[in-house]
Amino acid sequence: MTGSPTFIVLAWGLLWATLAESAAVEAPAGAAVVRRIDVQAGGLATPPEVRISPGLSTTLFFDARIRPEQLALEGRERFQRFGVTEDHLVLVPSPTFREGERLRLEVRFHDGAVPDRAVLDLVVDATRPERQVEIYRHARSAASYRQEVEELRAGMLRLERQVQQLQRSRTGGEYTRESLVADILDESTVMFRHWAPRKVTGDFVVRRASLVRLSPGWAALRLSLLPSEAGKGWMAAGAALTDAQGNRMRTLPPWQEGPLDAAGSSPIIIVLEEPEAADFGRYTLELWDEGRKRTLKLEGFQAR
Repeated sequence: MTGSPTFIVLAWGLLWATLAESAAVEAPAGAAVVRRIDVQAGGLATPPEVRISPGLSTTLFFDARIRPEQLALEGRERFQRFGVTEDHLVLVPSPTFREGERLRLEVRFHDGAVPDRAVLDLVVDATRPERQVEIYRHARSAASYRQEVEELRAGMLRLERQVQQLQRSRTGGEYTRESLVADILDESTVMFRHWAPRKVTGDFVVRRASLVRLSPGWAALRLSLLPSEAGKGWMAAGAALTDAQGNRMRTLPPWQEGPLDAAGSSPIIIVLEEPEAADFGRYTLELWDEGRKRTLKLEGFQAR
């Protein structure tokens, strides 16, 4: 037997009031901080993290309508309370969750614009829970996305002709790498696939990672990194890319226009000499500076 619409609305209102009252009682003074997360086309290599705590409510507000029936949440049955509408989600984890446990949350948006979904990592943290998070979507229409695809194809043909001319007129990978770096830097003129690591070790946050393909014989990894205070001014001097079996792929030395700054405005480019091998499987990428004083390690690195 199904309830009437009036009863459902009333019941949801009572649940929401109870959660809000509970949050007001449990939250320490000065802890009511609203966090903002921006979701846009392309997204980040690593999903944003939202900290949750057993017994405390976390509310996610969306500025665009989502599809509650298509929401995917790991461990959903273990939550003490769970409520979702088209514009917000309320979660109360149960005591069964362990400290540091990670849960993937994926929501899909109603319209056909891009991005069509948002992905978050819920991290159990009893000491620093986030009680309210607002997710803002920077949407693009499907028509504008199709137009960009056409522009990418045109740029791809132009770059392939440039590569062929360079290969006919010059020898030596180092010269060719430097000649192509300017084009690789601009992701709007080439074809690319987003890559994501499962684990990052080092004083850096991976803002974005892509496999940029210029032609069947030319490809490069492009990394945009945000350094911690200790990582500012870092310059990559060497790189090693190995597959799951420990085989090392042939790459050219990493190229970087300048030292890393707080904005991550100096991407690192690593040209692959075996681009076809990077289309499948998982890899480990290690980067280091001069003298290996500071290193970065990306494990489980693969296209998504």
